[in-house]
Amino acid sequence: MTCRLKIYILLLLAVSFTGCIKDTYDMSKLSDEMHLSPTFAIAGIKGEVSFSDLVKSGDTVIFDQDNFVRVVFKQDSVINIQLSDLYDLDNMVSFSKSYELGVLSIGSIQGSLNLTLNQITQSMSTALRNQIRALDDGKTHLFPPFPQVNLGERSLSAFQNFDNAVFKSGYLDVTVTNNLTTPLSGVNINLLNSADRSAIGSVAIPTVQPGQTQTSSLDLTDKKLTNTVIAAIVLTGSSGTSTPVTISLNNSSISVTARGRDLKIKSGKILIPTQQIASLDNIDTISFDPGFGIELDEVKITTGSLSYTINAGTLLSASINLKLPKVIRNNSAVTHTINTGSGTQYKGKIDFKGTLIDLGSDITQPYNRIPLEYSISVGSNGLLVNYNSTDKIDIDMTLEKPEFDYVKGFFGQESESIEPDTLDLDIDDILNRITGTFLISSPSIRLKYSNSFAIPIKIDFQAMGKRGTETVNLGLDPIAIASPQYPVRDVSSSIVIDKNNSDLPELISLPPGKLIFSGSANMNPGGNNGQRDNYVFGNSRFLGSAEVEIPLEFRMNNLQFSDTIDNFLKVDDENSPIKPENFKTLELNLTANNGFPLGVAVKMSLYDSGSNRVLRTINASALLGAAKVDTNTGKVIESKETTTNLKLTKEFFDDIRNADQIIILFALNTSNDGSVDVKIYSDYSIKFKSSLLFRPEIIFN
Repeated sequence: MTCRLKIYILLLLAVSFTGCIKDTYDMSKLSDEMHLSPTFAIAGIKGEVSFSDLVKSGDTVIFDQDNFVRVVFKQDSVINIQLSDLYDLDNMVSFSKSYELGVLSIGSIQGSLNLTLNQITQSMSTALRNQIRALDDGKTHLFPPFPQVNLGERSLSAFQNFDNAVFKSGYLDVTVTNNLTTPLSGVNINLLNSADRSAIGSVAIPTVQPGQTQTSSLDLTDKKLTNTVIAAIVLTGSSGTSTPVTISLNNSSISVTARGRDLKIKSGKILIPTQQIASLDNIDTISFDPGFGIELDEVKITTGSLSYTINAGTLLSASINLKLPKVIRNNSAVTHTINTGSGTQYKGKIDFKGTLIDLGSDITQPYNRIPLEYSISVGSNGLLVNYNSTDKIDIDMTLEKPEFDYVKGFFGQESESIEPDTLDLDIDDILNRITGTFLISSPSIRLKYSNSFAIPIKIDFQAMGKRGTETVNLGLDPIAIASPQYPVRDVSSSIVIDKNNSDLPELISLPPGKLIFSGSANMNPGGNNGQRDNYVFGNSRFLGSAEVEIPLEFRMNNLQFSDTIDNFLKVDDENSPIKPENFKTLELNLTANNGFPLGVAVKMSLYDSGSNRVLRTINASALLGAAKVDTNTGKVIESKETTTNLKLTKEFFDDIRNADQIIILFALNTSNDGSVDVKIYSDYSIKFKSSLLFRPEIIFN
């Protein structure tokens, strides 16, 4: 049933009931056409309506114990910052080093040859050879002197476990043993490599008495040596003997021995005994890179591994011993041994579960690094292998996605933006119809949060109220956030934003259709104090929710709300027995006792949208008068009674036919013409009563 139909039925019923007839007529005097305008009065509705009848208490509208009314809007998770949003601690370690094996030691090598007197005489003149041969008769004789004798090139026996080598250092000791019965004035020996006849060097052996040895050393630095060596030998002669001696061509001789010592090779094909690389200093540093400006002091890892890859650029097998003296598990430093065998690549993991890592032990940089102690041993496993001093072993290590119990240090001055989040109050349609001034006196925003970053944090929290194209900013200064102090891992607190620290009343009183939250979080706003006493935990996060509270304490000055509706008074049915033009007057009397500190005025205008004209207006300029309030507390101390008379004339009814719309305008003012704050309580009420006076025009044909 439409509103206008309800009105007409109400009027019909009113006519049916007993009314107050103010005019009487002599019916016998009526002509054939009579025109009557009797006046009727009936009692209207009456009652009492309180605020709590209109609005029920709940999550959004809250009635306090003293019945004061507050409106609360809540939004969870307006801030949700986790550890991974601020810091990437998954791949802090990226260690990559190449260790050159350098010069290695090998064992002694030795080659020799033996020349009998018979072989020696073959290089003498025929006469001298025959003379010495004749003295080999088992008797004693004076050994004749002889001049220089060139014995030619003779091969030494091959060096065992050796093919060839270029030496970084070492010596070849050439020893001559004189097993002849005559002294040798000296021996000159020139050494050549058999393979390519490249020169090795020459030695000069001084006088060697019978039965004695003399040695001369050849420096092998940067020399190449093969496993077979040629010795070009020249005897410088002999002075002979002054006493008879036994001369034997086959039982007396000289021997030449070449023995290598202190040999360190740069390259070659040799057998290399197992040995520790002496050229390495066995101390290195593993650096952590947690991000720009972050200085880590200590890390406790719940689970995780240090993964490594060994690339062996050598044919030697290797054994790598690692020790991390500042990575402690069960009160002991973490150690690990890697044996590569003869492979070229080896992968593995060093378990870091339950480890405590001290990254502050280096006095030159007491953060982001730990010492690494290592030793590398290599060997050829009893085989001849090709080797070069530039052979190397590459070690790559990464700490992959560990789970942290905590990380301690200085975490820089990271700044993280808070993603904008919009709270839509869903009242835009209402706001588009409101004009005038309006001030909510004591709104507040409470940001509740829990924080498990043990880092000084300052939040720049902003909110913007938006109504159409008009905006008001919150204007809040940055706020320091409560943070836990280790070993406490989490704190909960809140930030209250109100008229004392912001422009919140102006923002809320816009009033906004939407609230847009934004801002940023700044870590360590005071900078680096050198203490490195920040902590983050594996589950660290900053979680915040917002609660907007609007106590109904406000003031209004001519706050107007207008709306346009279809003309519900207009009767389109020509056959309808009840038409607005059939009424000469319709008068509504309303008496209201208002317990609200709010005055209401109403205008109703008949409007022709075709001609864009207001045809007729009814003005209830004092429909409700505002109750009297205590100017200190804003609470009503005395209700206000107002009587309103609304008269609809025949002219008004005539214009109903020409209007297709009705414009309704409400104007609101709080007590004292909006000059003081007033408060709304749920027990405020309005008592009202009404009466209806109408005068129809009755025409008889």
